[in-house]
Amino acid sequence: MRQTINTIIAFFIILPALLLSYQLGTPSISNTKAGIGEYLNEPALKIHPTKAIKTVPQKTLPSKRQDAKELETSANSVLAFDFKQDFFLYEKNINERRPIASLTKLITSAVTLDYSRLDEIVSVSKEAIQTEGNSGFLREGELLAVYDLLAASLLESSNDAAYSLAEYTGNKLVSNQETNTVPVRAFVRAMNQKFNDLGLVNSNFSDPDGLEDSKSFSTASDFANFIKYLRNNPNYDAIWKILKLKTYKTQSKNNIASHEFKSTNSLLDELDGVIGGKTGYTNNALGNLLLVLKGPNNTEIIYLVMGSNDRFGDMRKLIDWVNESWEWPKQK
Repeated sequence: MRQTINTIIAFFIILPALLLSYQLGTPSISNTKAGIGEYLNEPALKIHPTKAIKTVPQKTLPSKRQDAKELETSANSVLAFDFKQDFFLYEKNINERRPIASLTKLITSAVTLDYSRLDEIVSVSKEAIQTEGNSGFLREGELLAVYDLLAASLLESSNDAAYSLAEYTGNKLVSNQETNTVPVRAFVRAMNQKFNDLGLVNSNFSDPDGLEDSKSFSTASDFANFIKYLRNNPNYDAIWKILKLKTYKTQSKNNIASHEFKSTNSLLDELDGVIGGKTGYTNNALGNLLLVLKGPNNTEIIYLVMGSNDRFGDMRKLIDWVNESWEWPKQK
């Protein structure tokens, strides 16, 4: 009888421990570093990301000063976003759809890097050099590396370079069953698919350079979240390396031409802590400007003005306003 009672007591002691052990368990293989690495290296069209749930310690968030003044700018949409903490510092019409002009080239660069290496060689086509608008003065038939064309597109805002990247990468995307598909159209479809996969559904693109601004649009909110994605993904480090450059010199691999691409972002010389930036302008879009700056407490802040009559002046006002209106807690 005593042995039976001892057995029953032991059963009720061991059972909860077994259940707890089962619940704690070990992580599934999909959460290991190898699994995450494989996910990051997947092409964009296969990525279906889910939002991570994270809790930001309250002590790292800034507080707004009581004497903060109103911000006045000419821009239609304005945003300041502490994206590491998912904290908006300033919002104006951030869900309004607007043409983004040459900010589009950041998406073109990202899709290019999803499918092409930096050292791959591209032959510049006649169609590329006939592209309207800003030109990197490329020559038909010259051979340039993908990195060279990224620099021309992001610094000089070269439409012929953006077209060359889209044409080259688009040829990889055209399947055997779609031989009649124009490569640049296939590339633009990948641009839209990338935004859809990221859940950024208030955007649409119809070309790789932002010229077709009557058909292409995004919102400050969508675009800022795309920039957050670019900053958090090491696959796009080359973009940020280029965006910090004031000039970039290169020569075509077949010695047809030499090039010096100069940044259109005049604020590179004015501001400290610039991580990267991109300009954009068309008559319909007006002035657009993106800047990513280092912020207090190891934060990074995305600044964006869209539809501005004075994009650089409005950006200065926005940055000054954030610095004067918000206070971050001191870190030990």
